[in-house]
Amino acid sequence: MSVRDFVAAYEASPDIHSTKMDAIVSFAARQMTCSHCGKCTRRCQVLEGPGLDIGTIAAAYDAVMALPEDQQVPAVIELMNERPELYHALRQCCFCGHCTAACAHHVLAPEDMRVWRELFMRVGYMPIDDSKLVMVDNEWHIFSAYRAIHAVAYPEYVSLAAAAEAGPGLVDTLFFPGCSLVSYAPEVTRAVGDWLSESGVKWALSDGCCGSPLMSAGMFDRAAALRQGFIQQMQQAGITRMVTVCPGCADEFADDMPADIQIVPLPELMLELAKAREAAGQAVGFSPLPRESVTFFDSCHDRLTGSNGRPIRELVRRYAPGARQVEMEHCKRDTLCCGAGGAVASYDPQITDDRVWQVMKEARATSTQTVITMCPTCTYTLAQANLNAPERGMDSKHYLELLFGVEIDWAAVFANLGGMWTGEYGPWLTETFY
Repeated sequence: MSVRDFVAAYEASPDIHSTKMDAIVSFAARQMTCSHCGKCTRRCQVLEGPGLDIGTIAAAYDAVMALPEDQQVPAVIELMNERPELYHALRQCCFCGHCTAACAHHVLAPEDMRVWRELFMRVGYMPIDDSKLVMVDNEWHIFSAYRAIHAVAYPEYVSLAAAAEAGPGLVDTLFFPGCSLVSYAPEVTRAVGDWLSESGVKWALSDGCCGSPLMSAGMFDRAAALRQGFIQQMQQAGITRMVTVCPGCADEFADDMPADIQIVPLPELMLELAKAREAAGQAVGFSPLPRESVTFFDSCHDRLTGSNGRPIRELVRRYAPGARQVEMEHCKRDTLCCGAGGAVASYDPQITDDRVWQVMKEARATSTQTVITMCPTCTYTLAQANLNAPERGMDSKHYLELLFGVEIDWAAVFANLGGMWTGEYGPWLTETFY
């Protein structure tokens, strides 16, 4: 719950008010309210151009939402006509949080920026047809179509649906690779799955999506319903632990997840299990790629907790000991963004291009052999940049590729994605999505 939501909930509950609580809530609101210092403006090209700050953007949203519901849409239209620079900034935002990573008042930009997308959907500024390929709550979307056409399936593992049908006792853990990894990197997904089984984990696999594309398109209710469907299946299966690869997936589920289901980052679990296997005198089971030196590109979604970055660095230190670690200029809490967030590439591809090449520039400046990614979407974005301009790029690998020695053939993946539309399935895809 954001500070804004907490204060609103408190103000709406007069029965719990007291002089002391009033003072505490007032103090908390002041401490976590934008002071318009301009630091976020200076840290982000999207804000710096029009001279905006997060506090101003949040205040405009609050003003709109304070109106009666039937007046909100006209108010948004009027505001965006008067201030088109505000609309462009909101559509160019990747929700990476870099602008407020050093905020003295702990303002979090992603939540203040993304809420506008739902308003834009209501107004019609984000037509639903623009997002047909990533309607991940439908039977067919880009990921399910890719898996069907290129025969990516996992019949050897227990699915979440099968676990829910079986009821409690079959599994206790859900492995949630996320839509990119489970679709484009089946060899890596299987390497992890087999390793979990060898480590004694009773798990089921989900090939689903957390709903992030729906959130970026402003379809918050549909995204919430999608996540609730997964949670209900987990509860039916008696699952008590959801293991996520993508830090963004963990973020999306965090507010919805009931207290009896724990969200655990995969690298955290891997480090715990690897140490246990070592202690038991067993082989750890990794086959790391040989690398003399590596640098790390942290995920935007991991900047506040480091719950993926810390164990990944430790896993590489322990199990790829020949790889010297060098940090990028911007790392950990101050990490940059690959530019893929918020579906910005479909609105302003230059923003995405600028950001991915800034990341690559910093990675190259470390003079290391390989940049290690944590988020599969970042892995995808850097791989695409490398293929498009190899002379500007450098070797990049997801940490799972490094540890398991199973590399993703991104050239084949992108060829498969393009070939879907020109091959025998092209007419079906066109009819389905357009």
